[in-house]
Amino acid sequence: MMRSSRVFVLVVLLAAPPLHAQSTDDVVVLRNGDRFTGEIKRLDRGRLEYSTDDMGTLNIEWDKIDLIRSVFTFEVELGSGERFCGSFPGGAAAGTIIVGTVAADTLSMASIVRITPIQASFLERLSGFIDVGFSYTLAQRATTLSGSGRARYRGRRWGSTVEGSSYFQAQEETEAITRNDVSVFLERFIGERGWSALLFASGEQNEELNLRLRSTIGAGGSRWVIRSNTSHLRIAAGVVMNSERFDDEITRAEEDATSFSAEGIVRVEWAMFRFDSPKLELLTTVNVFPSVSDAGRVRTDADLRVQYEVISDFFLGLTVFATGDSRPPSADATRRDFGSTITFGWSF
Repeated sequence: MMRSSRVFVLVVLLAAPPLHAQSTDDVVVLRNGDRFTGEIKRLDRGRLEYSTDDMGTLNIEWDKIDLIRSVFTFEVELGSGERFCGSFPGGAAAGTIIVGTVAADTLSMASIVRITPIQASFLERLSGFIDVGFSYTLAQRATTLSGSGRARYRGRRWGSTVEGSSYFQAQEETEAITRNDVSVFLERFIGERGWSALLFASGEQNEELNLRLRSTIGAGGSRWVIRSNTSHLRIAAGVVMNSERFDDEITRAEEDATSFSAEGIVRVEWAMFRFDSPKLELLTTVNVFPSVSDAGRVRTDADLRVQYEVISDFFLGLTVFATGDSRPPSADATRRDFGSTITFGWSF
């Protein structure tokens, strides 16, 4: 009798599925009732990146989700800038999500703009894009090459951004024109209202403006004014110090003398994105530099990027740049420069 009981218990234990087989899976339930089990990678720009064994990685529109559940810990950020940490135990009413277990918070899903696993690796916290463009005109025998990119890292307390662009135009019987710039931003998140302290540095070269090199370093602060799952608007302000070297007769006579100046900076970043077909993204950045040491001088530069997704994460688009200087130190320098290019890009 005892031996039979032991055999029975052993058979039951061997036949039963492992208790942890489903307990560590993240669960996502859509409004239409579809249910998925897998791993939540992140939520950003209105799309939940979700990894599954059977269907690979899915990008699910956030407003199509009715419930998520996970035993793992995540950082949750609202459009207001407030942050919460905890797991997703489930059990919330439709349109809401519970974050944490002991001191739980019930949040509106519509107010959530970012979800990141606490254990996310460096690469999983990166986002950005790379664009390339090329054109050739037979009549003028003109060739244009361009490239631009941005990589943004966002940790729990610190973030950084590296962005740059390059433009080259060559035409028969004329000198080639180049334009290159690179910028690095380091930010420290302050409080829970979207504020950040910024340190930044940049380098710029533009033959159209006779600018051989402009080096800039500065500090300031920024705040997210609008942050939703369809648009972002951030404004930053600060002060910068820069050195400028222009390529003209005066500069050459002075053996490439470099001028130094102090400026203020106001920066506006505006982005809009739509993930319903057709998928579109628009990114605009405008910088205004009113001079402090040379009253009345104002520099501006602006970039526009419009992208249309043709294949998953690959985009056909248009990039436009414009720069201006109301009173350049170089007598030979052009005050304005403008260009546009059709591009093919990849977002990550």
